[in-house]
Amino acid sequence: MTASPLDEIDDQLVRALQANSRATLTELSQAVHLGVSATRVRLRSLEERGVVTGHTVHVSPTALGYTLHAVVRVKVHGALYDKITAVLQRNPQIVRALRITGESCYSLEVLATDMNDLERITTELAQVGSITTDLVYETVTDRPAPTPAQRRAQP
Repeated sequence: MTASPLDEIDDQLVRALQANSRATLTELSQAVHLGVSATRVRLRSLEERGVVTGHTVHVSPTALGYTLHAVVRVKVHGALYDKITAVLQRNPQIVRALRITGESCYSLEVLATDMNDLERITTELAQVGSITTDLVYETVTDRPAPTPAQRRAQP
């Protein structure tokens, strides 16, 4: 699906939502210098076009007791390829799963309460393929996708 281009106001609206997904229509309308009704129409259009796919809140994994963040790469063994989906569904602590090119088939982000918890999850993953596990020291960059205007502004 090719995204339809964003005009300047759509671009500003997307950036305002990325900065604060809980912003009210009044706050959004002030950010883009439009009336509330016009802003509502623009927001609905962005949702219908698939540009805005949801409104969310970020929760600290550490505050929920997840002291370990790991990246697990999985090279699935041929006949077990169908089993990976079930493993992902059984483990809500696998918070992101990317099907990738290269030597591995998947790159997974896993949140764990401790090493025993991480071992439980990786042991199950090892039943469907070869795994490599890396612990994350810190998240250096975690930002939303740049809007077209932000992309064009790059030197």
